[in-house]
Amino acid sequence: MDEIDRRQLYRTAWKHWGAELQINMVMEEMAEFTQAILKTRRAGVTYSYSFFDEMADVLICLEQLETVLKDFPDGKGGSLWDDVMGKKEAKLKRLYDRLMDELSEGCDDIANQIFDHVR
Repeated sequence: MDEIDRRQLYRTAWKHWGAELQINMVMEEMAEFTQAILKTRRAGVTYSYSFFDEMADVLICLEQLETVLKDFPDGKGGSLWDDVMGKKEAKLKRLYDRLMDELSEGCDDIANQIFDHVR
């Protein structure tokens, strides 16, 4: 399924079942993903088929939310999705700043290991 068809599917599902049911589905899928993560960790492994299956469900739900939020204006000339992306960028900057602060405190060898593939 190409992206245009997928976006149309998301919009149609949202209109058919409504916002409340679709948001409940997001919560349900996230809870199932959380459960899969916990069971996977309890088994002593990092990933499992259940982990990937539930992650796919969550990604579908998040893509649907992205599609719908791009359709709603934020009252500032953009969309509600633009607001989400602004918050995401601020959080990524904070993560970067925290990481750089910790790496600059004598952990240069770790920085080299982490970022070596980027150079």
